[in-house]
Amino acid sequence: MARLSSKNPSFLMLFLISCCLLFQSSVFASTQKCIHQHFSALLDLKNGFDFYPSSFSTLSTWNSNNTDCCSWEGITCDGATGHVISLDLSSFHISGRIDFESLFHLWSLQRLSLADNYFDSSPIPSGFDKLIGLTHLNLSRLYFYGQIPLEISLLTSLVSLDLSFNYYYNESGLLTLKLENPSIAVLFQNMSSLRELHLDSANFPAEGSEWGQALFSSLPRLHKLSLQYCELSRPIHSSLSKLRFLSELDLSYNNLSSVMPNFPRNLRKLSLRNCGLLGPIHSSLSKLHFLSELYINGNNLSGPLPSFLVNLCKLEYLDLSFNSLSGPIPSSYGNKLLNLKVIILGSNLLNGTIPSSLFSLPSLRMLDLKRNELGGRLDVIHNASSTQLEFIYLGDNNLQGMVPSFIFKLAKLRTISLSFNNFSGVVELGLFQNLKNLSLLDLSNNNLSVKDGSSNSSFFDFPQIIELSLRSCNMRKFPNFLQNQEQMQSLDLSNNRITGVIPKWIWKVGNETSYYLNLSHNALQRIEPPFSHVPLSNWVVLDLSSNRLEGSLPIPSPSTSFFSLSNNSLSGEIPVAICNITSLQVLNLSRNRLTGWIPRCLSEISDVLNVLNLRGNAFNGALLQSFKEGCNVQTLDLSENQLEGQVPRSLANCTMLEVLNLGNNQINDTFPSWVDALSQLRILVLKSNKFYGPITLRRTNQSFRMLQIIDLSSNSFMGGLPSNMFQSWKAMMEEDKSQSKFLGRIVTSTQNTVYYQDTVTVMIKGLERELTKILTIFTAVDLSNNYFQGDIPASLGILKSLRLLNMSRNGFTGQIPTSLENLTVLESLDLSQNYISGEIPWQLTKLTFLSVLNLSQNHLVGSIPQIKQFFTFTNESFQENSGLCGPPLSRKCIAPPSVIPTFEVATSKLNWEFMWIGFGVGYGVGMGAFFWTLALWTKGSIEYNRFIDRMLSLIFPSAIFAPKRRP
Repeated sequence: MARLSSKNPSFLMLFLISCCLLFQSSVFASTQKCIHQHFSALLDLKNGFDFYPSSFSTLSTWNSNNTDCCSWEGITCDGATGHVISLDLSSFHISGRIDFESLFHLWSLQRLSLADNYFDSSPIPSGFDKLIGLTHLNLSRLYFYGQIPLEISLLTSLVSLDLSFNYYYNESGLLTLKLENPSIAVLFQNMSSLRELHLDSANFPAEGSEWGQALFSSLPRLHKLSLQYCELSRPIHSSLSKLRFLSELDLSYNNLSSVMPNFPRNLRKLSLRNCGLLGPIHSSLSKLHFLSELYINGNNLSGPLPSFLVNLCKLEYLDLSFNSLSGPIPSSYGNKLLNLKVIILGSNLLNGTIPSSLFSLPSLRMLDLKRNELGGRLDVIHNASSTQLEFIYLGDNNLQGMVPSFIFKLAKLRTISLSFNNFSGVVELGLFQNLKNLSLLDLSNNNLSVKDGSSNSSFFDFPQIIELSLRSCNMRKFPNFLQNQEQMQSLDLSNNRITGVIPKWIWKVGNETSYYLNLSHNALQRIEPPFSHVPLSNWVVLDLSSNRLEGSLPIPSPSTSFFSLSNNSLSGEIPVAICNITSLQVLNLSRNRLTGWIPRCLSEISDVLNVLNLRGNAFNGALLQSFKEGCNVQTLDLSENQLEGQVPRSLANCTMLEVLNLGNNQINDTFPSWVDALSQLRILVLKSNKFYGPITLRRTNQSFRMLQIIDLSSNSFMGGLPSNMFQSWKAMMEEDKSQSKFLGRIVTSTQNTVYYQDTVTVMIKGLERELTKILTIFTAVDLSNNYFQGDIPASLGILKSLRLLNMSRNGFTGQIPTSLENLTVLESLDLSQNYISGEIPWQLTKLTFLSVLNLSQNHLVGSIPQIKQFFTFTNESFQENSGLCGPPLSRKCIAPPSVIPTFEVATSKLNWEFMWIGFGVGYGVGMGAFFWTLALWTKGSIEYNRFIDRMLSLIFPSAIFAPKRRP
């Protein structure tokens, strides 16, 4: 190269001219506007946009007045040419269909992201091969479905492809993206440049390990691979280990075998969440020395925590929660895994004590050991003030002793949860005052006595808590520091010993940010007046149940979703203003002293209301009538009141109804046969009313498919039971324990979820028992204390999961059907006080779960079976059956003698002669009395009719006017 100096002026001049030209070029390039073709294409693209919701309308810079599209939102241009090279419209709330033809005119695009919008569900459109220069394509979360088009395979410059979480539900089920034709091998055979691939929720048709072999062989240079929710099954193909550049692998939420391959040695992140993995944690993980993130939570892993994990010295995030791992936590974890930031071992079967070294890990931010069987005391940590711990979850264990003092020295602590342990002693809340970052504190359900420990002058220095749970902490008053809590969203002081007045300042806690307030199960007596200054305004969930509150019903704010004042002593009527709570999902005012009519407007807000429970008050008048179309009520409990009239037919609009309890009222109606259209109905209680007439069903093939509890007892139903009455009661036919859960309602909100628990009262062994938690596998049929007649239908035998059957105090005749042997989980059977005859079927001895049996006061004969469960039943189960014999009855079973003495025959003959004479005289007198009483019976009062019914039943036991038997 020529040397630059004054001796070579020509070269120097040439160099200066070149610099000027380059500078001019750079200035020109920096001000280059987008080309007109791309400007027009982008405007056409925007003109097809809608936004959902409309309030999110954005892209204000995209307009014809601003001709430089390079300055628009989401646009990046090549400075030298003005070509659009990047378009990022992710999360702009764009909805409907977009003009892909206009999009494909942006032929210079290198990066394109349309992710997280609301496009109309459709297959991925063809034409992406026109964007041949694309290096990054993100079409995730756009409701696309169907086959991934072949044109994608022509984008050979792609470095990153994200088609994840595209799916759509319609009447035919779930529709997802597919890799069938073209196959995986064809689709990716030319994409050797691909480094990142995200196909979460796509459908891989090939089972076994074929998908892995095809994918791993086609993309040898992959760095990141994510295949969550792809319904993959069987072992991962061994060729995975050949992806030597792979650093991140996520196969979560598939059904993989516990046989693990040799993973690529360069893996930094491995996620196998919810993959159905079995057995111990695989030793192949010990070779991943560069691993920094390991997530194997939500599997069925068992055995001890492996000691080889300490070899993963770069590990920062470890999640082994929701498995069945057992044994102690190795102390070496706290000595060797010095880079750990998060360790989550919750929801396992771990036992032993917690190594104190875990609390001293220099980088640890989160320690989650909740829901295990860990015990003992927490050791003293001397260097607690220097630790980085921010989140500690130790709830649901067996930890003992005092709350350790080092907790109060963790300066960076944000969350501490010690609930459901055996901690004891006294804790003063003032000890937490120095933890300035504390936002969640949970000491619930221990053996602690929590005291305020803060004075009126010091509560201003208390940290701003977001969630505070002090349930069952033996508290006797409201903590003073709550008066200065401006960020609190959740406050639970339930199940304590707080008495007296609810102070009016409690409604200002959280300063309009509060969400959840639970003061239930205390001894609170009233709300501090005046009510006009107590709007109960800023609590979305408000639970004041099970106290001693008196006076009129307070009205919460229009933002309240959950409102419970059950089990108090409130009086007066329900104000109509309660219907102004437009977001109300649960209203529970049960077990109070409320009176008057139920406001009709409550049925008019049924499109929002999920639960209406007014049980156990003194309401009178007619039932609610105007349930409109779109009714969302799932639980309607109006039982134990004084309501009259008929069951409103508008309830048929409540197609989501699961619990209908109208028991213990004065309802006068026939059986509401139209309720069989309520396909979700699980509990139907009409007991102790004035229902009458026969049971009729409109759609016997579809009726009550989800029904698990039906109680029609203590009414005036009559006639025989339809033989096909039970044939569609599917929920009582097959027991699915895997799907067993408690019946209730989840109330959702922007902050959290709250669970409403359904309850019902059933009759077991002659005693009423309230089930506060109803398992969906609990089934019961109670038809007792009515006028039912005829044979007990043999079709009852198809209800194989039935647990309680009560048909007592009716007029059933015939024999006990042998088909009851199929009720293999039956626990209680009451057929007493009927007119059942014949022998006790020996097939009933197969009912090995039967603990309550009552066959008393019938016409049964023969010997009582002497086998299995029948040995456990007492005399009361069989008494007043004149023909029964054998234990436990004192009457012995004796075979009839073969020879009768002569004098006994003569005596017998003489007795029969006198009996026939007496019968003739008695018959004449009796028939005259019969017609005389029958004439009076047709015109008499109800009380007299019941007396005549009883007399006639003694003469003609099987007649239709047989009285119902009441204790």
